[in-house]
Amino acid sequence: MSGPLGTSGGGAAGVTSVTAGNGITVTGTTTPTIAASIAAGTGVSIAGTTTLTVSATGVNSVSAGTGISVSGTTALTVSATGVQSLTAGNGITVSGTTTPTVSASLAAGTGIGISGTTTLSVSNTGVTSIVAGTNVSLSGATGAVTVNAPAYGSTITASTIGGTAAAGTSTGVTREDHKHAFPAGAAPSALTVSSTQATGTSASPALADHVHAMPGSAIAGASAVGDTAATGTATTVALSDHRHSREAFGTPGAVTGGATAASGSATTLARSDHVHSTASMPVLIATSGALGSGVTEYTFSSIPQTYSSLHLRGSAGSDLTGAYNFLQFQANGDTGSNYIQLGWDISGSSQATVTSATIQLVPKSGNFTTARTPVNTIIENYTASTGHYLESPQLANLSTTAYSLYAGVVYHYHTNTSPITSIRLFISAGGAFQVGTRLNLYGIP
Repeated sequence: MSGPLGTSGGGAAGVTSVTAGNGITVTGTTTPTIAASIAAGTGVSIAGTTTLTVSATGVNSVSAGTGISVSGTTALTVSATGVQSLTAGNGITVSGTTTPTVSASLAAGTGIGISGTTTLSVSNTGVTSIVAGTNVSLSGATGAVTVNAPAYGSTITASTIGGTAAAGTSTGVTREDHKHAFPAGAAPSALTVSSTQATGTSASPALADHVHAMPGSAIAGASAVGDTAATGTATTVALSDHRHSREAFGTPGAVTGGATAASGSATTLARSDHVHSTASMPVLIATSGALGSGVTEYTFSSIPQTYSSLHLRGSAGSDLTGAYNFLQFQANGDTGSNYIQLGWDISGSSQATVTSATIQLVPKSGNFTTARTPVNTIIENYTASTGHYLESPQLANLSTTAYSLYAGVVYHYHTNTSPITSIRLFISAGGAFQVGTRLNLYGIP
């Protein structure tokens, strides 16, 4: 306001005082000058001094928008009726306080790829579709899909002896700690002698430490001479170190002259080195065997002194012809005139006694050179120290003047007193034995 204040009656009938207000200044006391002043503010400009022009250089009008209300005309009140505060969330960032800036951000995840900045392209690089397979169920084909596995089975089939393998038809699955029922073990059957092999029909298995009862053992039977083989009927078994009792050894019987072969009835055994007594029968001491060509003599040496007499047997011949020759006998290499001969013919006549350095056992005869003549001489008292006697049946003639053939017995006496330990046999006149001559010496008990 400007201009003078009106008065009336010499006193103040109007304004008596002026007080500066907003945008008003008062100067003076009696005649105050009131001046209006306007200061430009944000968005407002003032031109002029007395006639002011106020111009809005900022917002000329305010319209309420989403979440905003405006009240008043000159002094506007703007109120936010919407969002009062912003909090950043997943993929959202908020910056600023009075004028917040809200920014969206996308992060690529598993199976998701993002390209671009303002215009985003989201690509699925993982599973593009999901389809339920055998024994699997799905809650849907898109969105948050739940894959359901088969349910656990509630019954586990028990194993049985002799069960066969099978794929099965169940749609349930087994837990890792599942357990099949298995048949319980049972006591194994006892073995018996002569048991036969069998698969068995039991529904129970055999435990690893099972033991079959075995038949017991018993004492083995005794062997007897003449036993026959037999399988036996015992229900017991033989231990590996069992032993059968055996027959005792017995003394072998003596062999006697004229004894016949017999199986015997003894219940004892003969040892492998057993010896039968031959005390009552002749024993072959030595043999010349069949002599070959050109053998002129044969000697029995180391004659045992365990017999009562000796028996010289065999057949002998000479290879000489046209000469007197005999089978000559000498004992112990004695070549002295210690041999006496005396013979009797079949008529009983005695012949001359002849003393010589040998004994003529087999004289020359018509067949001595063409066929072997029997030799059969007994030597008695051969171990004595008083002389020895010989007896030979033969064809002989002990005439001191001529030899003639006759049948008879010739006795010989060896006057040497040493026991006979060797006998030399040879052909007189330097002849050799006929091929095939055989001489055997026996001991007489």
